[in-house]
Amino acid sequence: MWNRIIWLFLLFLLGRHLCFPSSPRYLELADSADYFISREKWDLAESKILEALRLEPANFTNSLLLANLGLIQTHKGEYVKAVQTLSLGINIAPSSTVLLNNRAHAYLMLDSIAQAALDLDRSLSIDSLQSWSLQTRAFIYLSENNIGDAKRLFLKLKKEFPENTSVYNGFASIAEQEGNYEEAKKYYLEALNLNKEDEEAREAFIFLLIKTNSYSEARAQIRQGLEINPENPIYYLLRGYLHRLNFRIDEAEADKKIAISKGLDAKYVASFIP
Repeated sequence: MWNRIIWLFLLFLLGRHLCFPSSPRYLELADSADYFISREKWDLAESKILEALRLEPANFTNSLLLANLGLIQTHKGEYVKAVQTLSLGINIAPSSTVLLNNRAHAYLMLDSIAQAALDLDRSLSIDSLQSWSLQTRAFIYLSENNIGDAKRLFLKLKKEFPENTSVYNGFASIAEQEGNYEEAKKYYLEALNLNKEDEEAREAFIFLLIKTNSYSEARAQIRQGLEINPENPIYYLLRGYLHRLNFRIDEAEADKKIAISKGLDAKYVASFIP
């Protein structure tokens, strides 16, 4: 199937300067794909997109279909195939920030951080005011210990998107790396005040509270987290870890089992609760 898609793309290159109106069937297939994507029915959406590509291989709007197809493949865990699909789309529409961002996402899932950074830089050079691209590029800088550029992007993100909790998570991570734990706690609280359902902020905040021996505060945050989402296994892991630190072995073991049953890797859990 993939070889056929490449062949269709070559047909597009031959006819890209010709203008063909989309047929009713092509539009129907595209609409059906959007419908199935909105309901996360990935296989059905993929089949509709492939049919549309076969129907009109020289249609310029195939770049949009390829963007969606790459998104579907990423959701299905087919990251290499997603990169290939999105690369075809980028060859059609090299200035599409959607295609570049989607490929950056797929690269991140492959741990190809440098390639993801290149796509994000290219996307931001086209449109510098993209929330997801800014925050993701900033966190990549942070992972590389490039604090200066990370701060620069987080400040821009704060100016343009003040309600984005990633701003405060980013500043908290920077403060934590610099050993300013009290400042980091304030930033995590700011993120949670903006959005109490920001589980990334709450989880990082709890880890920091445990790290600084603020056990009572950590328990309170775990309770709040479980009230909002009792299916999050990290909260059980952290609660069990606190039990273990307080030598409440039976309760720690019970939470260990719950965390694993809810999807956490057993080896990862055992690094906290042997």
